[in-house]
Amino acid sequence: MWKVDTIFKKMQDDPLFEPIILVCPDKSYGEEQMFKDMDETFQYFKDLKYNTFYSYKKEENRWLLLEELNPDIIFFTRPHNLTKEEYYEKAYLNYLTCYVPYHHEVGDYGDNISQYNQNFHNAMWKIFVSHTCSKNTFEKYSVCKGKNVLDTGYPMMEELLIKKEDKNYTNIWKHKDYRIKIIFAPHHTIDSEELPYSNFLDYHEKFRELAIELKDKVIWSFKPHPLLRLKLNNHQYWGKEKTDEYFSFWQESEFSQLDEGDYVDLFLSSDAMIHDSGSFLAEYLYLQKPVMYIKRDKNNHFNQFGQDILKVINVAKNFDDIRNFVYKLIENKDNLINPNQNSFFNTKIGIYFKDKYPSDRIIENIKNSIKGLK
Repeated sequence: MWKVDTIFKKMQDDPLFEPIILVCPDKSYGEEQMFKDMDETFQYFKDLKYNTFYSYKKEENRWLLLEELNPDIIFFTRPHNLTKEEYYEKAYLNYLTCYVPYHHEVGDYGDNISQYNQNFHNAMWKIFVSHTCSKNTFEKYSVCKGKNVLDTGYPMMEELLIKKEDKNYTNIWKHKDYRIKIIFAPHHTIDSEELPYSNFLDYHEKFRELAIELKDKVIWSFKPHPLLRLKLNNHQYWGKEKTDEYFSFWQESEFSQLDEGDYVDLFLSSDAMIHDSGSFLAEYLYLQKPVMYIKRDKNNHFNQFGQDILKVINVAKNFDDIRNFVYKLIENKDNLINPNQNSFFNTKIGIYFKDKYPSDRIIENIKNSIKGLK
């Protein structure tokens, strides 16, 4: 969910900024999981040699106060009230705050409140969204009518496009042979009526059987949403033991691997993807490779942007569609790209990466606004 790396790096190189990272708690899954996630996140950024702070001061048995860091501007990457008040409401009500959504904004659900019209959104100084449809939604549904919103493009995709152009990426697949390399990326919404993306409970075993059946022809990457494991651990018919066994199958089999972290190099070195994710619906289009989206009958929770994408990619309504897609990939993967897929990318997404990158627009806008404040 860290999608602002290019912004952070450019701020590091700009004398006007001194960017730091504060690792905050997510209280959703209990204290043990909270600290585990914080420890892993803190280590991730320390390994990158970023100036990183841990929000819990263990030696003093207390939480860090924002005024101790004395920030001028705070960037959020998630809009939901999942953390301590100190790092959420107190932050956006007392500081200049910016929000870059961690997803590519393809959904339309819950009267568009949770993604576009929480108090959080209306209190932001600036919101930087990935496309015009999202900006229009803010203008229609948010209390402040999107006056704080700019469509800048999705900064997360800059690294992918640069590496794609330069062919400078790492092939991270465990086997680099003749076999087709397919990403299987299930969403986490296994029990959500509000956002019924996931088909995992219906198809998880069928995917395992297909992987075994085609082990001499396909290498699979199991790329679950970061929340899927946690939700399966707590599911009444799954639990931790069953979840660990399923994840281990993909991790340990000779014809598959488990990928739970960064995915830029994974995407670039893949041949195709099958998924029922949200943001990946748009993100994989940047590669101009074959992709299949698994759509549930009752899932019509897409904005116009998402609906338009579904018109230009392969859509599965049952597992037979998925099986046929895989077999056609094996025969000739290049024939499964809808000709309108590239046209959609060029006219609706690629335009944000032609003259300058989204991160440049965001930093430039902040600089100009700071000058206006003085």
